[in-house]
Amino acid sequence: MARARDPLAAKKEAQLQKAINAIRKSQSTCHSAAVAFNVSRTTLYARINGRRKPRNLSHESEQILSHAEERELIRWITRLTISGYPPRYSTLREMAEEVRKRQVKQINEDGMQLVQYDDIGADWVSRFYDVILSLPQSLFD
Repeated sequence: MARARDPLAAKKEAQLQKAINAIRKSQSTCHSAAVAFNVSRTTLYARINGRRKPRNLSHESEQILSHAEERELIRWITRLTISGYPPRYSTLREMAEEVRKRQVKQINEDGMQLVQYDDIGADWVSRFYDVILSLPQSLFD
């Protein structure tokens, strides 16, 4: 899980996404969208042409879980919390380990272990919660 972003970086990324959406809907050109949304023209061109990913996606291969897996874990935590049973750190770490086992199960063959991951560290859960708390509430709706 990546560290929490500062509010300015989140604001810049939101503006960049609005500019990309405007271009994809053919409402404006790259240059006019960059001016209208006050974003870097070179970054906007690179994103549109697929040469540059957002920071949170560019380092996904270095993370313990993919973004899709993290979102599912967040949904699971949210459902448990709503039902009145927020998960303990140990339960959350076990759930993350099970998700990783599914990744490895798809790679490894019967009787042959091609990939093996280290155990998830004790600090991972607290960092995961810190990042969850820094996310905008709209992601949970």
